[in-house]
Amino acid sequence: MEPYVFDDVLTGSTVTCAYPGLDASAAKGASAPAACPSLFFPGCSFVNYGLPLVKATYDLLKDAGRVDGMSLLCCGKILGFEPDGPAVRAAFERQLCAHVADAGVKRIVAACPNCVAALRAALSRDERTADVQVVVLPQELAAMGYRVDAKVVRRLVAAEASVDGADVAVCVHDSCPDRSTGEFADGVRALLPEGMVVEAAHVRNRSFCCGSLLRAAGKFEAGDKQARRHGEEAEEVHAAAIVTACVSCAFQLATKQDAVPVFHYLELLFDWRVDWAHASQYMKLRFLFDDVPDAEASGRAFVGLEGADDGCKGVPAAARSQGSAAAAAGAPVDADDGCGKDGGAPARPGKDEADGRG
Repeated sequence: MEPYVFDDVLTGSTVTCAYPGLDASAAKGASAPAACPSLFFPGCSFVNYGLPLVKATYDLLKDAGRVDGMSLLCCGKILGFEPDGPAVRAAFERQLCAHVADAGVKRIVAACPNCVAALRAALSRDERTADVQVVVLPQELAAMGYRVDAKVVRRLVAAEASVDGADVAVCVHDSCPDRSTGEFADGVRALLPEGMVVEAAHVRNRSFCCGSLLRAAGKFEAGDKQARRHGEEAEEVHAAAIVTACVSCAFQLATKQDAVPVFHYLELLFDWRVDWAHASQYMKLRFLFDDVPDAEASGRAFVGLEGADDGCKGVPAAARSQGSAAAAAGAPVDADDGCGKDGGAPARPGKDEADGRG
């Protein structure tokens, strides 16, 4: 498979990522970053687990004139968990705001609920970026007229669950950062086929965590118990699958409970399945500016973008290719690493009710 190449408008770097495998490099562009009034911001989880979907989504938005460019940068939230986390995160966010202001960004389309919350908080604290609008991707796609094809849902769910394809129902897991606004919750439900969604006991502002936060805190069994509860609640309402708007939630629920299959809504929209069972347990890539935290000390992989010759300034080779936590532990990294099960490229989604709600 050919590598994926992205021009990061906030850093002026060209980033090349292999998929699967996620070996990455970055080269400084020949010129300063171009003005970018509207920016696509996929976020780290999306980049790590669904790189082909990142490209397909960006192409869709760019071709429609909804965005002018994109950035693979981290939103900064994960930096709060690093040594001296609050200071490191604050320093990164100051850099981020400066680059957003310099690029003339007025609007950001963000794919991740965590990124939306983090970006809004950071940008609002800087007078240069306080008026930048951060909008959620599923609402943007719904406003463009895209809808998930019911035939795709029936086929993909029936391939993994013992259900009659004609009677497939799904429930939505609403992620923690979206509880207060419900924007992702509204957007995903607007995209899904009419009449196909059933509501579990805990949704929207009553939803509970998928378990990934507990696992991040080292409470693995408690986190996995949360995931299993979601599977049980899906079964209670006779949902054949869970659909999420958060890639991290999708990974946790897909790998830590087996009551029902789990889909990120973009898998359904683009008819392209992520092989969650073989995805890496570790986040291999997080793109920051040059002065990144030490990867060996943090146990995570950070790749600097700005001004780098090889794209990985200060980051050990093992961290670049496998994630430093995995490398330090000698843990194997699966060769598939989340590659789509069908091995092909994501399909262009349909628009209109005739195409989208079949």
